[in-house]
Amino acid sequence: MKRSAENMHKTAEIPDTPAQPPGLLMSGHFHDYLPYRVLRRQGTRDWVLFFTHEGAGRFIQEGVYFETRPGGLVLIEPDAYHDYGCVKDLVWDFSWAHFIARPHWLALMKWPLVGKGLRALDIQDSTVRERMRGAFERCLGDSRNPQSGLNDELAQNAIEEVLMLAAREQRFSEGQRPLSAGVRRAMEHLTAHLSEPQDVPNLARLAGLSPSRFAHRFKEETGDSAIAYLMKLRLREAARLLEFSGRSVKEVASDVGFESPFYFSRQFRRQFGLSPRAYLRKMAR
Repeated sequence: MKRSAENMHKTAEIPDTPAQPPGLLMSGHFHDYLPYRVLRRQGTRDWVLFFTHEGAGRFIQEGVYFETRPGGLVLIEPDAYHDYGCVKDLVWDFSWAHFIARPHWLALMKWPLVGKGLRALDIQDSTVRERMRGAFERCLGDSRNPQSGLNDELAQNAIEEVLMLAAREQRFSEGQRPLSAGVRRAMEHLTAHLSEPQDVPNLARLAGLSPSRFAHRFKEETGDSAIAYLMKLRLREAARLLEFSGRSVKEVASDVGFESPFYFSRQFRRQFGLSPRAYLRKMAR
């Protein structure tokens, strides 16, 4: 919906709302009525994420009027025009976060465009909504607690959880089937027993399937074989340990289930494009 010339004139007279400092993850929980409004003509240098709990919020751009309701997620891209606030006569209860996107998050944020640099997704599942609410609460608590140097990392992890849940729900809504109970049990087992030896027959028993049927279904539902999925889990955990634990490459390799440091280094380089030692040096800068 295009704004009238009168509304455009009124907007021109309103000063921009101060932006959050770029580079810092900041979050909050807002609950209010009109006349709450944020206007930033040049946008911000970071991403802004909204999750509506109750009521409704509105987003306006030239030729665009979009409302978000309970369960609605909205993303504003860096440098995109901001004009958002409460819908008339309705409270807007929502969580928000400003953040710099990690590179691997970008694939998770390809939500439908509803405006220029404005993306939205509707979460229907009440269980997923509640999980997202909890993730935003953890993000808020960690981002505002300066007592530990790892709190920013924990806040980032909470945002990543929201983005991953959203990406999964988007895939389901586009016709991709949810994981079957057997495959989900196998994945949970692999995550919980990361460093232990694993094999397809044992995983198949956990899933209640024959080995051949399990292998086919796991690949069909996840896009990876069970062993390839386990390898990715181990390498992702190894990268985290190298960055935060202070342990040596050899110790980290053993921690995540690799008997051979040489094989670990080869697989790590294949996954991340760097040797473990080079990765460690890069993270220490």
